[in-house]
Amino acid sequence: MIRDKLFEYTLNTFIEGLENYDETVFRKQETPDCWSLAQLYAHIIIDTNWYFDQLESCFGNILNLDKNMEEKAKKMLLKNSFPDIKIKGDSYIPVNDSIFINATKKDLRLLLQRSRALWKRINNEDLSGKAEHPGFG
Repeated sequence: MIRDKLFEYTLNTFIEGLENYDETVFRKQETPDCWSLAQLYAHIIIDTNWYFDQLESCFGNILNLDKNMEEKAKKMLLKNSFPDIKIKGDSYIPVNDSIFINATKKDLRLLLQRSRALWKRINNEDLSGKAEHPGFG
């Protein structure tokens, strides 16, 4: 079965890295307008789950098969990197005091399980479909 071993390695590294922090350091913000480590982790978890939702919505979805991605998306994918600009997103980031290390570890482990379940579907089912990305078409 094909799996994304780099993704799994990265999630495991994030989980192990949490052992190096206590709750105070985890939630520390250098300035009021920058994220804490806790908020960064929350962003990764929330947005990865959103992308997994999009992936699941592709399974059997023929509504967007005739649509093409925008040129800026094609260029980004060809470069295999994001542009060197600040991107203002609409991401919901929880209040800093509501994010805890143990819950974050649990959420990262759930992402790992979810990714394996998605790979299992991708490897074992005849799936096709396409979802429209809000920024790149």
